[in-house]
Amino acid sequence: MENDLDLLKQVPLFSQMDDAELAGIRALMTRETFQRGQVIIREGDTGDDLYVVVQGSARTSVSDLSGADVVVDEVGPGGFFGELSMLTEEPRSARVQATTDIVTLALGRAEFFDFLQRHPPAAMDVLKVLGKRVSHTARLLRGTVSRNVNVVDEAQMTLGERIADQAAALIGSWRFIIVQSTILAIWIVLNIAAWINHWDPYPFILLNLALSFQAAYSGPVIMMSQNRQSDKDRLAAEIDHQVNAKAELEIGLLRGRLDDLEQQLHRNHKETLAAIADH
Repeated sequence: MENDLDLLKQVPLFSQMDDAELAGIRALMTRETFQRGQVIIREGDTGDDLYVVVQGSARTSVSDLSGADVVVDEVGPGGFFGELSMLTEEPRSARVQATTDIVTLALGRAEFFDFLQRHPPAAMDVLKVLGKRVSHTARLLRGTVSRNVNVVDEAQMTLGERIADQAAALIGSWRFIIVQSTILAIWIVLNIAAWINHWDPYPFILLNLALSFQAAYSGPVIMMSQNRQSDKDRLAAEIDHQVNAKAELEIGLLRGRLDDLEQQLHRNHKETLAAIADH
């Protein structure tokens, strides 16, 4: 019991309370233990308890759009979790799993609300913690959605598309122009001077045939590269849309949670004033 009181003194929520108040709040708490790997809170469940960690640690995670778990917080001795659902009276928005054998002190919703009404500074501590957690979660989820279009496109490219890109990049370079111009000049000079033999005399029909073949094949190759670039642009637009949709959702959830917290604080404040007036 004494160790529990010493621990509660280190928790920001209860740091402003004296020993008698700490003993009173401790009397309202129940000690609960969980084994390593056990799920303490499941996403979507009804939240009725606030948990303060006495010993061990737990991990808080949420699911992103792909269904993968994203770790948003690690809670150790003196930390707490489960307060958001109690304040908003909505289903749990995250999952909490024990990473070690863990001992907690659980505080019910009615007792928690009564505690906040009697200790306004604790309500401010709750808001600070909630704000940090929501901001951290938003950054993490935004990072999981914001895929790198170049990485995704690189993974989807076929061998033919890679060859088309390399060929298009080569044809559209000064190196190709210089090399081809040099070859054409040597070809023409050798056939005009006839130092060896006229293998392609003027008007250089063989040279025109070779250039026609080159144009016939380079055109479709360049079009293949341009079509792939169009697909890449569509992929970039799709990723941008996902990011915008996720950001809009996060902002809406954040505003809703803040509104709920503000309304709850107003209700608590009115009830406190009414209780004071009655006395």
